[in-house]
Amino acid sequence: MRKNLRVLSITATICGLLTMASTAWGADVVKSDMKVNVNGKPSDLASVSQLVDSSLYAPYESVAKSLNVEAKWDAGTRTMILKKDVNVMELAADAAEVKLNGVKVTTATPLQVLSGKPFLPVRLVSEVFGNTIGYEDKSRTVSVSIPDKPGFRLFGIGDRQALAGSELSVTAITYNHLLKDFAQNKDPKAGEGHVHLWLDTETTPQAAVKSFKGESVVFKDIPPGEHTLTVQLVGNDHKPIQPEVKQVVKFQSAKVSILADLDPEKATGMRIEGVTGDAKGQLYTVDSDSRKLFRISSQNGKVEELTVLSRAATGMVFDKAGNLYMASGSGTDGGAILRVLAKDLEGGSFDASVVETFVTGVTGANGMTFDEKGNLYVSGGANGNVYIVSPEGSLINTWGSGLVAERTDQRITVNGLAFGQDRKLYIANTSSGEISRVALNADGSFGKPELFVRDALLYGADGIAFGTDGTLYVCANERNAIVKVTPDGKVMEVASNGNAGLLEFPASVHVIGDTLYISNFDVQRGVNNPNTPGIGASIAQVVLKEKK
Repeated sequence: MRKNLRVLSITATICGLLTMASTAWGADVVKSDMKVNVNGKPSDLASVSQLVDSSLYAPYESVAKSLNVEAKWDAGTRTMILKKDVNVMELAADAAEVKLNGVKVTTATPLQVLSGKPFLPVRLVSEVFGNTIGYEDKSRTVSVSIPDKPGFRLFGIGDRQALAGSELSVTAITYNHLLKDFAQNKDPKAGEGHVHLWLDTETTPQAAVKSFKGESVVFKDIPPGEHTLTVQLVGNDHKPIQPEVKQVVKFQSAKVSILADLDPEKATGMRIEGVTGDAKGQLYTVDSDSRKLFRISSQNGKVEELTVLSRAATGMVFDKAGNLYMASGSGTDGGAILRVLAKDLEGGSFDASVVETFVTGVTGANGMTFDEKGNLYVSGGANGNVYIVSPEGSLINTWGSGLVAERTDQRITVNGLAFGQDRKLYIANTSSGEISRVALNADGSFGKPELFVRDALLYGADGIAFGTDGTLYVCANERNAIVKVTPDGKVMEVASNGNAGLLEFPASVHVIGDTLYISNFDVQRGVNNPNTPGIGASIAQVVLKEKK
């Protein structure tokens, strides 16, 4: 079978515990030398624990006893069920996924069977059931604090995360709050009650979804857009317990699909990095290997091969006159910008001889954008430069940004470029996962760059583009994610997936109304490693809002 497209799943990340990363279970196992305290007192977990790839594990009986949970091990199926009150955690040996009240979440620390005995990850189990984990490096002491006040942990979605699809399953793992059927237990009683959940509604008892069995709650038919989930502990009388225990989660839902599969026969083999669009809503991209220039209808995904370029190209942009510019960052000429005039794009395929060399001497050329005067700004990638090219094709300035690479394995500091409504130039730093911006002086010189936003969600920041409302959309290539940044610097995930999803090392973004068009570069790196599963070189579309 050529391309195995798995269903995208919701992933919860709690305190760095639950991750999207898959893990190969050829683990290093050594006897632990760590001390373990539970509620300030030494625990016998220390004497029986092991370190599995530096994570603390202990026999399931010891963990269950220390954390006051029930445990049942099935040797035949190599599965474990942990239960506390009505809350249930299901684990399978070596599986990178656990179930919490039926909600599936991924983990980097699965149940392990060591010398024929099941061992549980101490941090994972502790935090799922509401406990707090601390670590003191000097004494190598792990501290587990079991709370004595009511609370809950929400699983299924997290603040600023993206929901894939239109269905959301969540659960609140409660502690020190005994869940009761409110129909049978109507009188207020300390320590008893249930859970209220609201999705995009007023937070009244009448509008709440009510949970009292420790079950998962499923919200269906969620449209694309921003959403707010509110979860609160209440008493038998539906009134909030005091002090209030409430969590508000804001997340983004988007509809992701493939507009055009440019290599239907293979999941790897083509590399398309740039994507742009003309005034008619037609999209353009280039395969770096074959050097073919494609035009794609944003309406139906129809693909046309227009020509074969004389050299590979990456970043792409149109000017106001409808001329197409393509960046080719390497070559004996030090890198060049190619141009196809608007008149040559009016028909179908054309000879490569009509493709002009607009300017040379732009080493590392990749991202591009125009200012109001028609000057072209070109990013230099790892050299940290921004080149300014006049409307006539003269290289009039080379600005050294001074932005620094933070990773030796990724030195690109000046990647995607875009002008904001504030007329500042915004710059994606792929190495550090941040967006910087710089004001331009009246004479065209650059001011001092300033940090606009830095966030873990921006890891691998590549192509960027602004929406009409001033929201900045960012391709976080190494996370297989699209992220948005509001004008006041708030960061939220729009869409993301593993290495078999619809986003595969997204490199560039083009915005048309409430839809994003994404080039899947499909490089074998980060979350996209290995890159053999999935769709491969393609144009994905991300619908942000439903059309009314």
